[in-house]
Amino acid sequence: MGGIRQQVFRRAALAVAAAAALAAHAQQPPPQARQPQAQAPQQQPMRLRLANSLCTSMTSQALTSQLVPPLSSTASPANSSQGALVQRLEQQRDSYFSSLDGIVPFSGLYATGAADQSFADNYGGRYTFGLEYELFDQGRREARRQLDRLKLESRTQYVQLLRDMEQRHLQENLLAVEQMRNKLLATLYQREAAAIRPVLERRKQELAAGRVTRADVAEVEYKAERAALRSRHYGGLSDVLVYPQSQDLINRIEDIQLQPTADLLERAASRSADIQMQALQAERNAFLPSVKDNTSVRLYVERNKDFDRGPYHVAGVRVRIPLGNDNVRDAVAESQAGLFRDQQESQRVALGQKLALLSERLRLKQNDMRLLQAENRMIRQKAELACYRLDHPISTLPDADRDVEELTVRLYELQREILTARLDVLEVLTQISAVVKPREPGELYSLPGR
Repeated sequence: MGGIRQQVFRRAALAVAAAAALAAHAQQPPPQARQPQAQAPQQQPMRLRLANSLCTSMTSQALTSQLVPPLSSTASPANSSQGALVQRLEQQRDSYFSSLDGIVPFSGLYATGAADQSFADNYGGRYTFGLEYELFDQGRREARRQLDRLKLESRTQYVQLLRDMEQRHLQENLLAVEQMRNKLLATLYQREAAAIRPVLERRKQELAAGRVTRADVAEVEYKAERAALRSRHYGGLSDVLVYPQSQDLINRIEDIQLQPTADLLERAASRSADIQMQALQAERNAFLPSVKDNTSVRLYVERNKDFDRGPYHVAGVRVRIPLGNDNVRDAVAESQAGLFRDQQESQRVALGQKLALLSERLRLKQNDMRLLQAENRMIRQKAELACYRLDHPISTLPDADRDVEELTVRLYELQREILTARLDVLEVLTQISAVVKPREPGELYSLPGR
């Protein structure tokens, strides 16, 4: 009986010892897991050197700024002449129209006279001289009518000239904004190319080590090539115009609030050259042919001498009235006046539609810009977390070095998109300003206090 107990005790002891050995073996890492840990001290310095430099660059002013820097143009100020010409025309407009109004029409007063001599004996000669005052045909009314027609044609030509120059001025302003965009993109793509270059070198090293695929390298190569090509393209463009001096406006343009649409439409309609042209065209109805054009009423005072009489004085009136009426002429004039009124109303409606479209486009561009700024904040938070993981590695999370590289490149792209979005908003605001023609900025938009 004692022998059996001793044998059972030995078997139990062997089972406990085997279980302990298995537990100790299970706690040891396998050779495949120990080998990367042994190699980690060799790869860690190379991995952290680029990532740490990128983390440092994310706090630099060049990358964190979302403001358009001052841009200097190499163009001559004399090239930007349309704005000065439009302003000069506006200043001369009232004086020019006043000069036209100052022209005095012909008064209709004539000096008349006639004399002849008879060849018959004992008849002698005769004469007449005096003054005539013509009220209608070839007189005061016709002279005023011709002068009014001349004034109307002069005003029409002036408004046409002003409209053409305003269109050229808008084209000049849009070209200046486009040149600002080109100069800004040249700088931003140059920075972007410099930031992508070391990332591409690291991807090629990782490809050689078998840590990334060829597709990963191709993506970075595309971004590097795009930045290099764009940098050369925009950097090689020359300036034609001087940039608009609106730096403070550009860097606060996401906060601009347009004035109420009704106020903008009222200003745009009152200053629209097209609507003014229609009003001037409507005034031409007054110069349609009328029976009054052939009517003559002359008052005269004369001194006469006939062949067989002595000198004498006479006063009277001479009248010539055509037979007819102006019924057809008045109907045509009223019809044309209605057409011009409809045209003015149509142009006013078109102005309202254009302002509504541009206002919505402006708000959309501002909204796009705010979305880019929100994405920038999100990417920066991710990048800060990735940089924190560089200093505090966690075995359960993937390596942070590639995240830092990709997020830094994306931050450079976002900076470019945000700054160019500012100029997109400025371009739309320039188009709205060309429609409204504000005398001062407050007539177009308002900016909240800082």
